[in-house]
Amino acid sequence: MRIAALLGAALVSLAAQGCARPLARVDAEVFPDPAPNAITFWGHACSYIDLDGFGIVTDPVFVDATLFRMRKAPAPPVPAYRGARVVLISHAHPDHLNPKTLATFPRETVILCPAPSAEHLEDLDREVRVMKPGDEFALPAGKITAVVAKHPGGRWGMRASTDGDALGYVIETPAVTMFYSGDTNFFDGFEQVGQTYQPDIALLNINGHLHSDDSIRAARATGAPTIIPMHFGSYSYFRGAAAQTPRDHDEMERELGSHLVVLALGESLPLPTSAPAR
Repeated sequence: MRIAALLGAALVSLAAQGCARPLARVDAEVFPDPAPNAITFWGHACSYIDLDGFGIVTDPVFVDATLFRMRKAPAPPVPAYRGARVVLISHAHPDHLNPKTLATFPRETVILCPAPSAEHLEDLDREVRVMKPGDEFALPAGKITAVVAKHPGGRWGMRASTDGDALGYVIETPAVTMFYSGDTNFFDGFEQVGQTYQPDIALLNINGHLHSDDSIRAARATGAPTIIPMHFGSYSYFRGAAAQTPRDHDEMERELGSHLVVLALGESLPLPTSAPAR
């Protein structure tokens, strides 16, 4: 019990230090204003999705360190996300949820998150909406639906579960349906998303989660014609360099071929302006 208590105290202390960490240096050349009607990769689990000027951002963390991870890349300047109106938080781990980063977003931004994440956003002067699997959030044209992920939901959780404490999200518009997996192990939820929503684009957090054959199985289970791997490019453990390609990239490219679209930091993928033919 004493060891557990000491470990808990150490984690609390590290968490406090992490919250106090400064924001990373910004680079407007790497991260110019996001392309209109496009998905722009901002590193790690963060992407900026522009829908006719309405910005949706996934899991933004722009501090220079989060617990054991050190940022090796610059961050987007605040003006680059002045059009953000919704932030999707998948779970409460420090590399996916950072209140200091969220405080830099426009005040009208609504933050969608599972219940354990909301506990860490009580002092944030932004609207926070707790989502459960199946909950919907209306967009100017379309909607966002929360879906199950198999991952720990708590700040320091280590045991993956499918209890809704960690989430993925499906973004539906008249022209395109996108699935953001959040952090998750492979499980039957990928097939359920594929059958229910038939996404055109799947943004999958690969490194540390959907590695090896699981990343390919997950991509195929969604049925999405376009797979964008994420969870690389910005942070590394301690002194290591940040990976410039997703884990198991060569294997994924060999198995998925042209369906795989790897974006560099700041690079964008245009979205269709009309519903694509299946």
